[in-house]
Amino acid sequence: MTETDTEYSELLQALDVFGGSLGPDEQVSCLYRLLAPLLGQVEREDMEFSDEPVLSNPEAVQGLHRAAAGEPVDADAIHEHLTAMGLVYSEDQDPDLHVISQSAYAAAAWLRLSAGRKLRTDDLAEDDEDLIPAFAPSTFTQIIDLLAWTRSDQVYIFWEDALTYPDLRDLQAATRELRAMYAEITT
Repeated sequence: MTETDTEYSELLQALDVFGGSLGPDEQVSCLYRLLAPLLGQVEREDMEFSDEPVLSNPEAVQGLHRAAAGEPVDADAIHEHLTAMGLVYSEDQDPDLHVISQSAYAAAAWLRLSAGRKLRTDDLAEDDEDLIPAFAPSTFTQIIDLLAWTRSDQVYIFWEDALTYPDLRDLQAATRELRAMYAEITT
């Protein structure tokens, strides 16, 4: 392992320390700023993934924006919609749909963190924590870890696995994105 190979891990650790210095509302605000650029892609998706949808993708995303603004929303319905979208899209073999799935999962995890409680998933996922990879030390950095890969248009992979299988993913691109997010929220 070279010095540059450890940069991803070191950045995640630095982000975890930074996140730990913030209050819950500040963490939610930082994460929303990182997540927001991905929401347009979720909103534009039109593949039907439910026989009886309660919300449309645009309604779910508008609800996220309202939640971020501190307005009251039906967080359970939005969370359930995003979880269903993430699950269905993650089952497709198309890498682009996997990236959209990751955006939906990150948004659902953000909403749960914002609400400060477990939200409804209609038994789509056994445990809400499974929506995001658990390789980072806190929910804050777990969401950021997922966003680094998603914002670099890649299917998520644990960064150490990316070292082992460099042909599968571009760790340097994910690291650049992680570095950019670090700068975005710490400056």
